[in-house]
Amino acid sequence: MTCKGLFGGVLLSLSMIILPLGNMALASEKNDMDSYEEFGPFLSDFRKSQSIRALTAVIVKDGEIVWEQALGTSDDEREVPTTMDTVFGIASVTKPIAATAILAEADAGGLSLDLPLSNDPRWPDFCEWFSTSGIPFGGGGEDSDGTPIAPVDCTRRLSLADSLNMRVNGPVGSDFVYNPMTYARIDRAIEGAGGRPLRAIVRDHVLTKADMQNVALGWHDPDGGSALRLLAPPFTVQDNGRDIKASHSDDDFRAAAGIRASARHVAQFDMALDAGKLLSPAWMARIFSAEKLPPRGDYRWGWFAQDWEGKRLYWHSGWEPDRYSAIYLKIPEEKLSLIVLANNENLWWANALSAAEIHRSPVVAKFLLEFVAR
Repeated sequence: MTCKGLFGGVLLSLSMIILPLGNMALASEKNDMDSYEEFGPFLSDFRKSQSIRALTAVIVKDGEIVWEQALGTSDDEREVPTTMDTVFGIASVTKPIAATAILAEADAGGLSLDLPLSNDPRWPDFCEWFSTSGIPFGGGGEDSDGTPIAPVDCTRRLSLADSLNMRVNGPVGSDFVYNPMTYARIDRAIEGAGGRPLRAIVRDHVLTKADMQNVALGWHDPDGGSALRLLAPPFTVQDNGRDIKASHSDDDFRAAAGIRASARHVAQFDMALDAGKLLSPAWMARIFSAEKLPPRGDYRWGWFAQDWEGKRLYWHSGWEPDRYSAIYLKIPEEKLSLIVLANNENLWWANALSAAEIHRSPVVAKFLLEFVAR
């Protein structure tokens, strides 16, 4: 065989392999475009049905923003169009961002994850009240589906790690119970042990490294840039379906909530996390592991985790009653993430306290149908 014949045969063989792969890539891209064409109108209809004034959404795939949408107006008079720069209160979506910064600070030697919550000088008085209150995740009670919830045990040496993993209810070894109020005291425990302010920890380990500019870490953030200028005011939906402008919460930044950011900002966090800019490979493997989950899912280092149709989902919802709501879903196996923010509470779907069930969200159910279950 001549050289020409040899190389010609090789090229022919390669073309027989490459062309089908190319066709598969084109088919996949077409499927994605079809899914975007379905998902966008769904979100638009959902926004109207839930009386949401302003809604933004971002899809991240393979480390890049591949689709985004801004819907509605962000003001009382319906004169300010929502854009991708519009800022929202992201409520509890603050938790995975704060947890990431806290883990990075621990890796840098700035704090111990074993430090007790009792380093908060007000912890004893708080825990005595909280553990006897009528709040289900404080004094105990039942979840929405009847699952028993144990009270917080103030006699235990509850640690920062216990709070970050939502393991402050019941004895050691209990399943998780979502407990935002103890999570909100993490910064007090860190500073009580001589650590840095949480605002500095999050800005240094997350915002700066992910290039998240114009993000406000609470109302009193001196480095918040244009975040408050671009903030969509919150609205409350009344029983008759009409919405009215709500007052802003006077709560400042805590590990549990308080960040004011856009959907693009959360996407920047997501991409920086996957690019290895925020956490060590060891921590990434520890959080986003293939370890078997309990039947009702789990909560790990600032993330809900659950299995759905053979896929591992990591996520957090955000719910500030009568004001804001948010969804942040991450599917590492698919290198796929969804972020949705709204300026009323109607993205929230009343997730249980002791189960991870993001598939019950109408928005996420549609997203999973269009982008994952195919």
